[in-house]
Amino acid sequence: MAENLYGFELMVGPYAVSELRVNRALRDNGATLSETGTHIYLTDTLESPHAEPPKMPFILKPIAEQHEKAIKIKNAVPVIVCLGNPPYDRHDAVDTESEDNLSRYGGWVRFTDPLPGNKYKDDRGRERELKTPRSRLAKRQELAILKDFIAPARSAGQGVRIKNLYNLYVYFWRWALWKVFEHDTANGPGVVSFISASSYLDGDAFCGMREHMRRQCDEIWILDLGGEGHGAIQSENVFAIRTPVSIAVAVRYQHMSNDMPAKTRYALVEGSQPEKLKALDTIDQFASISWQDCPEDWQAPFRPAGKGDYFTWPLITDLLPWQHSGVQLKRTWPIAPDTETLEHRWRGLLNAEDRSKAFRETGDREVGGTYRVELTRRNDDSTPISQLTTDAPTPEMHPYAYRTFDRHCIIADGRLMSRPRPDLWRAHGERQVYLTTLLKDQLGRGPAATACALIPDLHHFSGRGAKDTIPLYRTVGASQANITPHILDVLSNAYKTVVTPEDFLAYIYGTVAHSAYTDRFRSELSTRELRIPLTKDAALFERVRVSGSRLLWLHTYGERFIREDQRRGHVPRGAAKCVKGVPEDPENYPDSFNYNKVSGILCVGEGVFMPVAPEVYEFEVSGLNVVVSWLKYRMKKGAGKKSSPLDNIRPERWTSQFTTELLHLLWVLEATLKVYPEQARLMEEIIEGDCFLADELPPVPDEMRKPPKAPRRTGDLFYGAKGD
Repeated sequence: MAENLYGFELMVGPYAVSELRVNRALRDNGATLSETGTHIYLTDTLESPHAEPPKMPFILKPIAEQHEKAIKIKNAVPVIVCLGNPPYDRHDAVDTESEDNLSRYGGWVRFTDPLPGNKYKDDRGRERELKTPRSRLAKRQELAILKDFIAPARSAGQGVRIKNLYNLYVYFWRWALWKVFEHDTANGPGVVSFISASSYLDGDAFCGMREHMRRQCDEIWILDLGGEGHGAIQSENVFAIRTPVSIAVAVRYQHMSNDMPAKTRYALVEGSQPEKLKALDTIDQFASISWQDCPEDWQAPFRPAGKGDYFTWPLITDLLPWQHSGVQLKRTWPIAPDTETLEHRWRGLLNAEDRSKAFRETGDREVGGTYRVELTRRNDDSTPISQLTTDAPTPEMHPYAYRTFDRHCIIADGRLMSRPRPDLWRAHGERQVYLTTLLKDQLGRGPAATACALIPDLHHFSGRGAKDTIPLYRTVGASQANITPHILDVLSNAYKTVVTPEDFLAYIYGTVAHSAYTDRFRSELSTRELRIPLTKDAALFERVRVSGSRLLWLHTYGERFIREDQRRGHVPRGAAKCVKGVPEDPENYPDSFNYNKVSGILCVGEGVFMPVAPEVYEFEVSGLNVVVSWLKYRMKKGAGKKSSPLDNIRPERWTSQFTTELLHLLWVLEATLKVYPEQARLMEEIIEGDCFLADELPPVPDEMRKPPKAPRRTGDLFYGAKGD
């Protein structure tokens, strides 16, 4: 063991500790160490195995010798077992042509070895030459071993999510698989076992990684330790971090062909941190664990497939096939609760001593850049921010769906947005409605989807992480619905009445937009599959449609699904009242609020609102407390991360409009909760009756999953944005 154990460590401190501990452990177990010691080396694992050892002064000769030995191990010594706890550090794609300091971006794993001119070394050190007219870094990535994770993902249509692969733990996984299973020295059995971040288990970007693992292995075991500290359903981590982790054991028994995917098994360890650690201590063999089989498709998630009636129903993504991420600015100052604050921030930007600092530059948006993105008919100015005069007019401001039931204002200018999502703006119209939900992460408590009539923010649904937006229409004039073709024909024939796009959306919303749905299907939703029980009963469909229509009217603040007897923008009055107004002078702008659950009194500074029922104040959407979030954004100091000094420009006082909007929010939540019992009863009727199976409905054409094509335009103005 002492002669065949090798270890790599980059940091000096951990290297010294590991060398000492391994030395002691080997001696305590009767091992005899050779003169060369424990074979623990101070080196960068991700450095090229073909690198030339650097020339160092005599005083650093021991380090140089270690470096040389580590390179030899990487390139010439067979390794049949690789164990580790790789670091995780996600970073942006390299957006420079500089080939210096690429080690923090994946090093050799992502960029392979450079040579003069257009020559490069492949994973076996062979010189090759590329003649395609690509940048040097792009050429290097075409030959690097990380391409085996990237290429299948691109082929599967996940190219836009490739950025999620740019993470240290992914590079270490790729290196270990190469060293144990693919290198010239890998001639037979092997094991790779890591405890690492677990996003690769089911993330879309990692489908190529999962395929490559299935091709290289005979069996894979996944022990999911959870530990989500950011998502809707949180659990304690075995480490002092908030990133979920898992243990994987990937095994190959002999030099194999890649004709059959590896058998993959999964188990989940639940409980508190002590309970998880205790459970791990009891495991002494694979038979100690109750495993579940995972799907055998090459790119399928490393999670078990769902079983039961729920999984026979159609996915919401097969009914409403085009989904899009919400708008992402990467700076918060162009969003505020009122237009007056935005006006002041714009003036602050133009008069700033350093506009780049005030703007909060990112790689995709800089004050000197030219970005031609038409979001509205008026906001089509592409003049670089750095060239604007100090009296340049404020771009058009728009109402904006910032968080669930929380309407802010935004400077609707593509120059300020890293991901403006022009496809969404192009399809925005008077009849457009957006559902927002979680399609890649597990849903938490509360409704499974929410709705808005305004362009939604990336974090609209629950305020954390990227969420999914599902528009009802693909065109601004509502001429083409975002509904799989012929589904409405199937339903119209079954119900003996015409089913419109609005009817269909209302039924879906009436089914999933309540807490009884997420409570009832808590286990099934762990698969990240949001499925719709679509009844075959015409009368039941109509009752659910009516319920969903009322909710959509409420949740769009009376802007959509308006009956003939209702006014646009009208919100039904509820029980809550403002019994003592919030002072509107700047000196008394509230910086805090509090709620008394017993009395139902909500105090906002010196203002008093009552009665506010506990279930209204505690209304939750997958971890987002709606009322608390709404209030925090309107306190004197605001909420959320500060992106620039401009964020310190806040509303100067609490306004009567804020009071009106708070009452409207409370009334909407009151009315929503009144509908919930009926929705729960209707859901049980749907489940007990006959529902359409997924394979009874028309398939989704590929083009329906893609954003609608932009119309042709004249001149040099075009839709789209760098990085969108």
